[in-house]
Amino acid sequence: MSQRPTIAPGVLAAIISAAPERLQKKLDREPRVADDWKWEHADGQWMILAGEETVRIPAGTITEVIQVQCSCLLSPRCFHVLAVLNVAEISIEDQTHAGEANANDSIPGSMTESGAIGDNALSTSAAEIGLTGNSVALTIDQTRAARLMFDACAAILTTGLRASGAVLQSRLLRSIHECRAVGLHRVAAGGLRLMSNLRFLREGNDQFSSVVAEEDLRDVLETCLRLERAASSAAGAGLEWIGVARRNYEPIQSLKLHGLFCEPIVTRSGYSGVVTWLMAEDGWIGTVSDVQPGTSDRIPQAWRSGVSLAGLSISHRDLSRKCLLISKATRSIDGRMGGGESARAVTIDGQGWDAPPISQRFKMPLMQQIRRVFSDHQGTEFLRPAGTDLVFFSAIVLGYSGQDLIVREHETGAILRLSILIDSDNLAFRSSLKTLARAPGLSIRCIGRIQLTHAGKISLLAVSAGATFGQNPTSPDSNDVKSVDPNPEDVHSQLPKFVQPGNQSVFSIGMEEISRASLTAAQSNPVAVPVSDEFDSVSSSNYDECLERWLRAIAVGGRHAIPQGLVSSAVRDANRLRSNLRPTAASLLHALTQSTISTRTDLAGIRFAEDPVILAEKWLAAAIGSRTTLNYMQMQQWLKMLDSA
Repeated sequence: MSQRPTIAPGVLAAIISAAPERLQKKLDREPRVADDWKWEHADGQWMILAGEETVRIPAGTITEVIQVQCSCLLSPRCFHVLAVLNVAEISIEDQTHAGEANANDSIPGSMTESGAIGDNALSTSAAEIGLTGNSVALTIDQTRAARLMFDACAAILTTGLRASGAVLQSRLLRSIHECRAVGLHRVAAGGLRLMSNLRFLREGNDQFSSVVAEEDLRDVLETCLRLERAASSAAGAGLEWIGVARRNYEPIQSLKLHGLFCEPIVTRSGYSGVVTWLMAEDGWIGTVSDVQPGTSDRIPQAWRSGVSLAGLSISHRDLSRKCLLISKATRSIDGRMGGGESARAVTIDGQGWDAPPISQRFKMPLMQQIRRVFSDHQGTEFLRPAGTDLVFFSAIVLGYSGQDLIVREHETGAILRLSILIDSDNLAFRSSLKTLARAPGLSIRCIGRIQLTHAGKISLLAVSAGATFGQNPTSPDSNDVKSVDPNPEDVHSQLPKFVQPGNQSVFSIGMEEISRASLTAAQSNPVAVPVSDEFDSVSSSNYDECLERWLRAIAVGGRHAIPQGLVSSAVRDANRLRSNLRPTAASLLHALTQSTISTRTDLAGIRFAEDPVILAEKWLAAAIGSRTTLNYMQMQQWLKMLDSA
C-alpha cells in the first residue's frame, strides 16, 4: 500500500479553524473516524469513500487547501475533509527545502533525539540563518512567532493535553507554521513533537508517555522564553535555541573509518531502518543511515540492502564490519557522513574492535565515561557530536535477571544490567541475550547506551569477544563461574568463548543473532542470578519524586489536576520536600500549586482563572528545577553504584 499523504501544519490549522464549532466538537469525539473509511490510491491521488461522499486528496504532501476536494456541497468546510486530514501525518519537511526529511523526531535512545532520517537532512549554513559568531539577532517576526508559540503552549498547559481539542490543536499548528516561516526551527520541531504527544493521548495510543510529553512541553516553553528574552538583549540568541533547517556539512580531505556496529531504528512517527556507526583514527564517530517511513518489518531489508556513499555501494551489514577509506567527502558536527561528485570511498578488511582508536576507548575507565555522558547530555542535541552517549566496557557474563542480561564489569567489578533496545520479533535482541545468559563466565566487550534514569542499566548495542584471562588483570571470581564446573582443574580453560574471535565475532545486537553455534560452550538453559536493585533508579535512593508527579499531572490534566480538594495534598508534599532539605523544590511546588488555583475578578464581579501565561511560567520554573536536580541525582547514583563495587 502506498504511503498515506502528509499535510503541512499551516494547512491543517486553517481547515480546522475554519470549520464550524459543531464539526470541531464532533472531531474531538471521533478523531480517528476516517481510519475506518475506505482508502483507494490511483493515478497519484487518494480517494476516501465516506459513506455516500468521496474525498479526493493528492499523494505526497498537502500544501494548499485547494488541493482537498469533497463531493458534498459543504466542501472543504465539511466533516469529511476535516476527519480525513486529521488522520494524516503532519509534514515534518520545511517548505523551503521540500523533499528533505527532518530529523527532529523521537528515536529510541540518544540517537533518537538527534535523529537519523537521511544523510542530507538538516544542513543549513551559518550565512542562511544570519549568524554573527555564535548568536543571532532576532527579528520582530521571530520574536512574535516565539510569543505565539509560548501562548499556544500555555493554553494547552492550562487545559491539559487530554482536554486540548480541535481549537487548541489548530492554534498550536498555526504557531508551528509561523515559527517555521521565520526560521525558528527548534521551536517548530518541538511543537510537532508536542502535537504528536497530544494526538497519542487523545487517541488512546499506547505510544503516549507522560514523561516524554512533559519533556517536550518543557523544551518548547523554555526555548520560546529564552528567545523572547534574547530579543531584548544585545547579545542575541544562541544557535542552540534557534535551531537549523539543514545541517552544515564541512569538507574532509581523507578519513579512515573503522566499523563499530549497526543499530536498528524505530521512531514514534513511523520511520524505521538502520544506522551504521564508524570511528575515525582520531576518535571522531560518524554515522551512515537508511531510515525511511515504515515499521520494524523493513529493518532486516535495510540491513541487507546497499547504501551509496561516495561512489561506493555496500550493505550496512558489510559496512559495519569493514574499514572505510574515504576522500573529498563531507561530515556534519553530529556525525552525519555525506558525499559529493568528487568524493570517493573504498573498503578494506579492518581490525574490528582491535583497531587502535576503538581499543583505546575500551581502556577509558567506565566512571570517566559516565561523567562525560552526563556532561554532554546537558548540551543541545543537534550540536552534540555523535556517540557522546555511548560507553565502551569489558565484562563477564553472569546470567540473567528478569528481562536483562547480568554482567560483571571488568574494571570496577560492578554488576550491570544489559537490556534490549527494541523488543520486536523482527529483531534478534531477545534471542541473543538469552543465548549469552546461557554462557556464564564468557568474557565480552560491549558497546551500549546508558539509561540515565536507571543506575547500572545499559541498552546493549553490540558485543565482541573479550580478552582472554591471563592477558587481562581482571579475571572472574569463583562466584562468576561456579555454574560451569563446581570443581574444575583449570576453570579458565572451561569458560565459554566465541568460536571465531576477532572481527567476525563483533555482533550488532538486534541485527545478528548470537546462536549456540557461536560459542564453544553453553548451558542448556539461561542461568538465573539474584541481583540487588539498590541502585536501579533515583526513586530507590530516598529521592522524593512528588514534584515530578505533579508536573506530569498538570501537563496531562491541566490546572484542574490540582482541584481545591487536592490542594492540601500538594501542600503536604511541599512541606515534606522542605523537611527533606529541599527548600527550592518545596518553594517551586508551592508556587505552582498557588498558580493552578488562582483566580481574578473583573469589574462585574465575575471570577476567571488566572492568566495562562503565569501558570506556564511557574510550571516551567518547576520543570527546569526538577530536571537539574534529577540529572545531578542520576549521575550520583551511577557514580555511587560504580564506586561501591
